[in-house]
Amino acid sequence: MDIGMYAATSLGVVQMRKLEIQNNNLANVNTVGFKRQILVTSPEDFSDTFAKELAKDDPYASGDQSRVSTVNEVSTEVDFSMGAIKRTGNPFDAALRNPNDFFVINTPEGKMYTRAGNFTLNAEGALVTQDGMAVQGEGGPLVVNLPGASITDDGSIRSGINALGRIQVVRFENTKGLIPVAGTRFRLQGGAQPLPVDARVEARSLEMSNVSAVTGMIDLITTNRAFDAYTKAAQTIDSLNQAAINQVGKRQ
Repeated sequence: MDIGMYAATSLGVVQMRKLEIQNNNLANVNTVGFKRQILVTSPEDFSDTFAKELAKDDPYASGDQSRVSTVNEVSTEVDFSMGAIKRTGNPFDAALRNPNDFFVINTPEGKMYTRAGNFTLNAEGALVTQDGMAVQGEGGPLVVNLPGASITDDGSIRSGINALGRIQVVRFENTKGLIPVAGTRFRLQGGAQPLPVDARVEARSLEMSNVSAVTGMIDLITTNRAFDAYTKAAQTIDSLNQAAINQVGKRQ
């Protein structure tokens, strides 16, 4: 492949992937506890390219790769910075104060972790997420069987002087092992195990998404323009190559 075409196509793919991530971030600008994703690029090693397979027949393949330093591989990372805390007044809403703390959720796929504290009660009085997954307590499931109960600033659920349990909160010193699963949940894949900590929450409040609508729209416009530029560059290079081929093929 032409070096210029290779670079333009590769960078166009990067912008396309970036558009997918930015659109998903903007779609969740109002989602409780959502953490935005960012695109991370790194230099593509020659051994990972198709050109390596051709190197035995093309002595210039390795050299071409080293000259096209803009060809990258991409991955995504999660930005775990805090979102804004919004007061709701709901007795079963809770926002975590430490950015490395997470609620523990029991799902059919095992334990997962979330920053979204917009909890509710199911028909049996158990504390659950909005889609019905059980919230883990320090001593097991949390069942609210008294009227007027609410979550307090230490993560306890109380009805007057009666303590009905305490929400389990864990802390990750390193969040690199947390993989986004769906919505606002994360699964631990490798990395250090979380440590139980004393829950410190903002009661009757929620942590909102850490996505900025204004910044997100600016980034989206910038990425769209970059994608168009790389697409046009690839089309121009292709046209020049076709013209060169036609000229070479003409009889003198």
